[in-house]
Amino acid sequence: MQQVFIINPKAGKKDASHWLIPAIRMAADQAGLNPEIYCTEYAGHARRLTEKLAHEDRQVHIYACGGDGTLNEVLQVAAGRENIAVGCVPCGSGNDFVRNFGTAEDFLDMSAQLQAVPVASDALLTDLGVGVDICAAGLDAQVAYGIPKFRHLPGCGGTMAYSLSILQAMLSPFGHRLRLSLDGVEQTGTYMMMAVCNGRMYGGGYEAAPYARMDDGLLDVVLVKPMSRLRIASVLALYREGKHLRPDGSVEPSLTRWMSFQRARRVTLKVLDSRPIVATLDGECVPVRHLNIENAPGWLRLLLPPTVLQSQTVLAGADPCMAGDTVPGREKNV
Repeated sequence: MQQVFIINPKAGKKDASHWLIPAIRMAADQAGLNPEIYCTEYAGHARRLTEKLAHEDRQVHIYACGGDGTLNEVLQVAAGRENIAVGCVPCGSGNDFVRNFGTAEDFLDMSAQLQAVPVASDALLTDLGVGVDICAAGLDAQVAYGIPKFRHLPGCGGTMAYSLSILQAMLSPFGHRLRLSLDGVEQTGTYMMMAVCNGRMYGGGYEAAPYARMDDGLLDVVLVKPMSRLRIASVLALYREGKHLRPDGSVEPSLTRWMSFQRARRVTLKVLDSRPIVATLDGECVPVRHLNIENAPGWLRLLLPPTVLQSQTVLAGADPCMAGDTVPGREKNV
């Protein structure tokens, strides 16, 4: 079994390879290991490197060192392959994947990463590609879609770009007329946001699905209808903290006028009005008029350091003490 680190030097504010490569080599020397280390040179390079490794006749642990985009490239190839397990060393600006399990610091110990254990996880199969975390559409995705445009303005850093994108979204028309199908049951309405969740966290720390598990074969689906601009801030504050849902799977009573929740294995979306809706899969954004999302049980093998395995709750099979725990309407996939 071979460990491979794929580093994106353009992820985040600084080139992480300057400190990461020495840290990997030091940890590997102490463990008597000889990992391969690659630095990407262009967009899509992480995917090409993973494709090459996937066709070799060996077990490989691949660590995507960058942001969610770098991880996304590796997952497109690794999904469904039994010889590849994927880990993440968070060096980007969002790092939403690791938020599902802990903090970025939990994944920055290279000695622990080299001892990471493969754990089975469901995947999101979508028209946008393969994902592990959340596929969303609407206002939140529109904000993420607008950030790169503002980052190109002089003196406009990440926080300012995010604020300007929010302002632009708030001044745009709210809501889309959508036809949705959840496991074949159709519904039509006007919605401001939709989050289809395998994981819990996205958008820089929003806990869209606080009780989601990545190994139960189900998608947690949150739908939000349009509301006044004055009310959005208070609702999104609860949404960010995961307080919009209760452990029994019901929506907080004060929010039922605007929000609904259910679980499904397959979700389809069709835009019925004239404007495409912006969709995002694990941070990658694109306007769409149709979208199909399906849960693929056990399609991914995720690498989690031992310290993370002891405390995380997103994968029931990763912690024997929690293997029997469920929430209403949810059973561990077997």
